[in-house]
Amino acid sequence: MYEWIKGYNLVEYSEQAERMDFGGHESFHMERLELESPPVGVTAAAQYFIAQQAWLSDDFQQMIPADNANIRELILAEVAPHFADVKQFIREGNIETIYLRELKPESRQLFLDTHTGILPVLEDLYRHHDISDSFSGVKRTIVNYVVDPAALEPYEVPGTETLQALLNAYLELPDGEYALMPLGWKFDDYLQNSAALRFFAGWAPHLMLGVDADTDEVIILHMSGREFTREVLLNSARPKPSRRRGSYLYVDIGHALVNVIDLSRQSHIKAWNELKDVKVYQLPEGMDFNDFNHETAEPLPAGIAFFYDQDSLQSMIGRVNQELEDFN
Repeated sequence: MYEWIKGYNLVEYSEQAERMDFGGHESFHMERLELESPPVGVTAAAQYFIAQQAWLSDDFQQMIPADNANIRELILAEVAPHFADVKQFIREGNIETIYLRELKPESRQLFLDTHTGILPVLEDLYRHHDISDSFSGVKRTIVNYVVDPAALEPYEVPGTETLQALLNAYLELPDGEYALMPLGWKFDDYLQNSAALRFFAGWAPHLMLGVDADTDEVIILHMSGREFTREVLLNSARPKPSRRRGSYLYVDIGHALVNVIDLSRQSHIKAWNELKDVKVYQLPEGMDFNDFNHETAEPLPAGIAFFYDQDSLQSMIGRVNQELEDFN
């Protein structure tokens, strides 16, 4: 059983957590595109990118890498005419991504009336159309299984050359990854017969399934141009214990970032947003957390948002309250 699943994956040991790049002072903006050509038909590429809005939710947005002029031409010719809201993301004068929202009513009907070769793949990828569990917020334990594409029987779909060119654009990004959320997939040996899994295995060199450890539900399908690695942080890369400097609490949140909290103006908290004065700083290259002094540093600009998992959040809230007891 499971001969199509690899029994190993690469492990990468890191002495230092990767620093976050906040883009410096790069210039970027969104630009709306007004397309004159109305949709006249649905190709396999268009049907693929329309499916989520047509079947699952109008709230989905497609983001297709478009730094290549030929890829951009394909998007604007075959896919973009089906959407009312088309924008391109431009950084430093270069078009990087095209965003597609608001599926046109006539395109929704065209989607339902058209049967291209990619439709069986889409029907297998989304075996039902209820996405409520996918965004319920329930914490899950995910186990990753690396797929051996060579062990799967190919599922070839004629007429998908444009689609595969667009999908390849994701794998050519710096991180080289693309992910989908299948619906109705259960991790068992029968999954090797999946039309969608076999189709994606035909162009993506590396695939990995994220599986709910309790239900065996496949939550996510990762595809990559590079072999998947599991990063293991050595002790030197893990956040250091919090420390105080005068009335300020320093909380190491990893990736060379530090939360600086003014305890002198603070009462006990139950939620992170109850903090009155908290700023995030980035450690200079080569500086150790224990040598950091916020009085000689500049905080990150306002408007940069950080998202914490619940365990980390509760740990930081507990630490703040403990320090407040000692401080007062």
